[in-house]
Amino acid sequence: MTEKRLPNLVIAGVVKGGTTSLYSYLCEHPDVCCSTVKETCYFSMYRYGQIDSRYENAAVPFDQFQDYFCHCRQEKYVMEATPGYFEGGADVANSIKKTLGKDTKVLIILRDPVDRLVSFWKYKKSMVELDDYLSLEGYIQQCQAMPYECLIKQENDRYWGIEGGYYANYLTDWFEVFGDSLKVSFFDDLKADSKAFLEETCQWLELDTTFIETLDFTIQNKSIRYKNARMQKLALYINSRAEKFWRSHQKIKSIFREVYYTLNGQTYEDSVNEETLSRIRAIYRPHNQRLAKHLNDYGYDSLPSWLQIE
Repeated sequence: MTEKRLPNLVIAGVVKGGTTSLYSYLCEHPDVCCSTVKETCYFSMYRYGQIDSRYENAAVPFDQFQDYFCHCRQEKYVMEATPGYFEGGADVANSIKKTLGKDTKVLIILRDPVDRLVSFWKYKKSMVELDDYLSLEGYIQQCQAMPYECLIKQENDRYWGIEGGYYANYLTDWFEVFGDSLKVSFFDDLKADSKAFLEETCQWLELDTTFIETLDFTIQNKSIRYKNARMQKLALYINSRAEKFWRSHQKIKSIFREVYYTLNGQTYEDSVNEETLSRIRAIYRPHNQRLAKHLNDYGYDSLPSWLQIE
C-alpha cells in the first residue's frame, strides 16, 4: 500500500491576494501535486479554536485531510492553499511546521490593504454574505462597530475586511517559525507580470520553469456581481460540491464559468468615494510603516509603492 503524502508547500495568505491564481499556475507544474480542493482549511482550527465545517462529518479529520493528497506520488512538492491561515499567526504556523515537517515551504502574497479591502467587500457580496446594496462606507462602519472578541470568530469572517489588512500583526510570527523557508511576494508583481512572478516563485522552489510557456494567465477567482441572488446561491452550492471535479477539469470549468457570467453576471459599478479611500489609507498607514520595517529587517528591499511610506 502506497503511503499517503502530506503537503510540503503551503500558500498561507492572504485572502484576495491572488492565491487562487498562483495555486492554479503551480498546479500545472509536473513536479507539483495539488490538493483536490484548494482550501483544505485543516489548520484553521488553530486560528478559530474549532474544526472547519469541511470536517464536521469526518470520524478522523486528519484522515480526511490526508485524503486530499491521496493521488500524489513522487512529485517534488505536494501543495495546498488556504489563505486564511495567515491571520492565525504563530498558532497556525507552529502547527503547520509540527504536523508537516521542518522542510515545509510557505508562500504568502501581500496586497495593498486598501485594494484588498475593496476586493474583499465585493467578494463577500458575490458570495451572498453581504447585502448586494451595501456600500463600502456602510461596510466599513459595520466592521468597525463589531467588538474584536466577536470579530475573530469564524462565523463573522465577512466583517474581517479591515482587520485582514493589518499584515504587520502576523508576518513576524511566520518569519520566526519558517525563516528562509518562507517567501513573501506582492500582488502588484503578480498583476503587472504574471509570467515573471511565476518564474521567480519557481526559481525559489528550485523548479524547472519551461512549463510556464504553455500556461494561460487568466485571472482566477474573479468576483462578479450577480443579477439573481437565488441563481447565485445555487451556483455557489454546485461549485462547492463539485470542487474536486472542477480542479481536475479546469477547461470545462472555464467554459461553464463564462456561460454563467453571461447569464447571471454583471459589471461592478459600485462607486468608491475618494474621501472614503483616503480615510482607509490613513487607517493603514502606521500598519504599513511597521510592515515595511519588518520586511526590510528580513532582507526585502524592493517594496511596492504602498509600502514606500516616509
